Amino acid sequence: MKLTARDLISVGIFTALYSAIVFIFAMVGFLGPLAMFIGFGIGIILDGIVVALFVVRTPKLGALTLLGGINGILSIFSGQTWLVVPAGLICGFLADLIVTRGDPARLPRRIPWAYAVLVVTTVVPLLPIAFDSQAYFETTAEQMGEDYAAAFAALMQAWVLPAWVIISFVLGLIGGHLGVRVSRKHFERAGLV
Repeated sequence: MKLTARDLISVGIFTALYSAIVFIFAMVGFLGPLAMFIGFGIGIILDGIVVALFVVRTPKLGALTLLGGINGILSIFSGQTWLVVPAGLICGFLADLIVTRGDPARLPRRIPWAYAVLVVTTVVPLLPIAFDSQAYFETTAEQMGEDYAAAFAALMQAWVLPAWVIISFVLGLIGGHLGVRVSRKHFERAGLV
């Protein structure tokens, strides 16, 4: 099924909600680097509700791809690396395949896995550390101050990136399950359960 003009409006609305939740809880990061991860974690879980409702309204191939791509573009304006755009498109497309391939009656079971794939994009802003950590910490010092940058450098050990991949995926599963529970009546009305 092709995305209609009404579907694209839904994409815009839900992308705005998705991005707003991420941005609001990312603001916790001003309290410190560890708080940033905690804020992202809370945002990931709550955004599971947004994505579940979004899939009920637009369970079509391309919807999550657009959500991931647009969210990536919006993330650039908040200081993230441009890599979030292709990452959002790729993870969104993989999430789309999980959602749209298979028995529609099993959609609620697939949503947590699709969402867990989508939120792996939260790792991408940290990737520059793996290639040029000094430049990254210098930029952080300019934006957040020397004390914050020092605390961030101390926190970012070699195991943090792979650990955050696993943690974000698990949080995505939790958020997806929460979203399905909250959206259960919407699934029933749409005949998807």
